[in-house]
Amino acid sequence: MYLCRKKNLLIHMKREFSFLLLIIAAIAIVAQPVTNEPASKAERKKVAVVVCGGGAMGTIHIGALKVLEEAGIPIDMVTGTSMGSIIGGMYAVGYDASDIEDIVNSMDWGDILRDRLSMRNQTLEEREKQNIYLFDYRLFLDKSQDTLAGGFIRGINVEKTLRHYLRQPENIDFKSLPRPFGCIATDLVTDSEVVLDHGSLARSIRASMAVPGVFAPVRMDPYILVDGGTKNNFPADLARKMGADIVIGVRTDLGLNDKYYSTSDILERSVGADIHNRSDENDKYCDLIIRVPVRGYSAAHFYNSAIKELIRRGEEATRAQMDSIMILKEKAGVPADYRPNYSIISLSDIDNTQAGKLVNEENAKNSIKASVGLRYDNEELVAAQIGATYYFGNKLDKTLDLTLRLGKRTMGKLAFNVIPKPHSKFGLSYEIWHENIDMYVGKYRSDNIKFVYQKANATLLSFDALNLNFDLGIGWEHYRHYDVLSSDYSLDYYWNHESIFKPYEYYFNYHASARYNTEDHWYFTRRGMRAEVQYAYYTDNFAQWKGHAGFSEVAARWRVTVPLSSTTHLQPTAYTRLMFGKDLPATAMNMIGGNRGGIYYAQQLPFSGFGHCHLIDSKLLVAGLRLQQRLFKEHYLMVKGHVAMHDEKLDELFDNKAIWGAQVAYYYNSIVGPLGGSLGWSDLTKQVSIYINLGFEF
Repeated sequence: MYLCRKKNLLIHMKREFSFLLLIIAAIAIVAQPVTNEPASKAERKKVAVVVCGGGAMGTIHIGALKVLEEAGIPIDMVTGTSMGSIIGGMYAVGYDASDIEDIVNSMDWGDILRDRLSMRNQTLEEREKQNIYLFDYRLFLDKSQDTLAGGFIRGINVEKTLRHYLRQPENIDFKSLPRPFGCIATDLVTDSEVVLDHGSLARSIRASMAVPGVFAPVRMDPYILVDGGTKNNFPADLARKMGADIVIGVRTDLGLNDKYYSTSDILERSVGADIHNRSDENDKYCDLIIRVPVRGYSAAHFYNSAIKELIRRGEEATRAQMDSIMILKEKAGVPADYRPNYSIISLSDIDNTQAGKLVNEENAKNSIKASVGLRYDNEELVAAQIGATYYFGNKLDKTLDLTLRLGKRTMGKLAFNVIPKPHSKFGLSYEIWHENIDMYVGKYRSDNIKFVYQKANATLLSFDALNLNFDLGIGWEHYRHYDVLSSDYSLDYYWNHESIFKPYEYYFNYHASARYNTEDHWYFTRRGMRAEVQYAYYTDNFAQWKGHAGFSEVAARWRVTVPLSSTTHLQPTAYTRLMFGKDLPATAMNMIGGNRGGIYYAQQLPFSGFGHCHLIDSKLLVAGLRLQQRLFKEHYLMVKGHVAMHDEKLDELFDNKAIWGAQVAYYYNSIVGPLGGSLGWSDLTKQVSIYINLGFEF
C-alpha cells in the first residue's frame, strides 16, 4: 500500500515538474528580446567608422553612412575630429544617416556661425539691433571673466545647437552611448593631442571643431582646447584603442594640384601638409578607406547646394567600394542579407521648447559689445555703422550706447539707460543727423534739402514682456535747414508760395507707444504679426504751439503673415498717420516714398513704386499686400503693392483719388544680409523706379 502511494506520488510530481519546465520554457521564449541581430556582439567582430574633419566638406560622411546602412554594416562605435566629430557624435547618440542629413539641411548656418540669438529670446530693441549689424564681438574688461575669448566666433549658437540635438547629460562616459564615441582636440597649453571620451558631449564636440582664431577655444580643466585636426584629423588609431576589430575610414580627397595659382590653394598645401601626413599614418589602422573627392569645395561652403553635392559624392565614393564593404561584412561574421535598425532616436523625439544649458553673456557686466554694419544701395551708395554698448553697474544694471553712422546720411547717437529690473529701463539719449535729400512732386525733383536734425529723449519707462514693448517719454527735436535748392516744381509753389522748410524749427513732445511683434524673421517672414500704436503731443514751450494748443500725432501700423504653403506667404499690411492741430510745421507733416521708413525724415513712411520722398496731406491711410515666394533655400521672389488715401480733413479722407504703387523684387538671404533689388511703378510718378540693396538695412 505504501509503495503504491509512493509510486503515484512520484508520477504526479513528474507530471508537475514537466508542466513547470514547459512554463519556464514559454516564459524564456516570450522574454527573449526581439532583435534582428544575427548574433551577439561577443559572437561577431566589432566594427568602427572613422570620420575626418574638413568643415563643410565633412558632410561627405553623411553620404558614406547612408550607403553603409544600405549594405547592412553593423556600426558599433564611431570616432571623429572637427566636423567629423559633429556627424559622428550625432550618429553615436542614435540618429541614422537620413536624420543627420535632415538636421544639417535644416540648419541656418549663417545664424549659427554669427552667434545670432534666437528672436524669441530677445527684446524688440535687441532684435532690431541684431538685424542691422553684420557682426558683433564681445569684449570683457576683466579678461578672466571671458570664458569665450580668443576667437572671431564665440560659438554660443554652435553649442546651443549641439545640445539641442544631442540631448545628453553634462557628465557622461561616451562609451555608454548607443554607439561608443570618441573625438580629438588639441590642448593649446601643451600643444598635445587630447582624447575626449567623457564629460559634456556637446562641449567636447565644440572643442574638437574650434578652428584656432576662428572659433573661441573651449576651456575644460586643465586644458584649453582647439580643433583636433591639427594633431589627429583622422583618428583611426583611437578606434583600435576602443576595441574595434574592423575599422572603416572615410576621408576627404582634395586630389592632386600642380597649379597653385590661388592663395587658398597655397595655404591648403602649406597648412594642411602635416594634417594629411598624420592622416596617412593612420591609414594603417583601417581595413577599408573610402576616399571622397572634394576638389572645388572648401571648409566654408555651408550652403545648401554644396552640402547636397558633397553628400552625393560621399554616397558615390562609398558605393564604388561596395564589393570590399560586403567582404568586410562577411569578415565581421554578419550574414549578407542582414539589415539592422540604425535609427535609435529620431527627430520626432526632439522637443523644440528645450534648448539645453547655454552660456548667457548677452548682458554680462563689465563688458562691451561692439558691432559693425556695412551696406550698399543705389540711392545712398556705401554706408557703414558702428555700435558699442558698455554693460556695467553694481546694485543697478546700466548701459551706455554709442552709435556712429557714416555715409550720405551721417548720424551720431549716445544713450544711457538704467535697468532697475529685468525687461524694464529708463534713461536719456541724444542723437544728431546730417541729411541731404531730394523732395519730389510727381516725377519731378522739386527741392534738394540739406539739414541738421537733433533729437533728445528722456525715457520715463520702457517695459518689455516677451513680444511686447511699452514706452513712455518726453522728447525734443530741432531742425536746421541750411541749404534748400528749389526747381520750377518747388514745394513752395504748391504751398502758397511760402517757404515751408523754415531755417530753424524745434518742438518738444510727450509721447507713448506700444509695439507687438511675433514675426519669426526680420526680412523674410514666414509667420507672425507685427503691430504698433503711437501718440505724441507737440509744443514749443511744453504747453502750447505758436500761442495756441499744441498739435498731435496718432499713428498705427499692422501686418500679419499668412502661410499659403511652406514656400508661399501672403502679408497684408495697413498703416496710418493722422496729424491734428493748426500751423503744422513741414518737418512734422506726412511723407511717403522709398523702400523703408525713416530714411528721409523720421516720420516718412515706405510706399511701393517710387524711391523718393513726397510731402503729402496731414491725414494718411495706407493699405498694402505682399506675396512672398521662396524659390529655393534662401532665394525669394516678392510682389507687393500699396494704396494710399489722403486729405487735410479726416471726414474727407476717402474723397480724393487714391495713390497706388506696385513693385516686384528678388532677394537672396545671405550671411551679410539681403542681396537683391526691385522694380516699381506708381501712378504718382508714372515712371519705373529701380532699387538695389546689398546688406542689412540701417
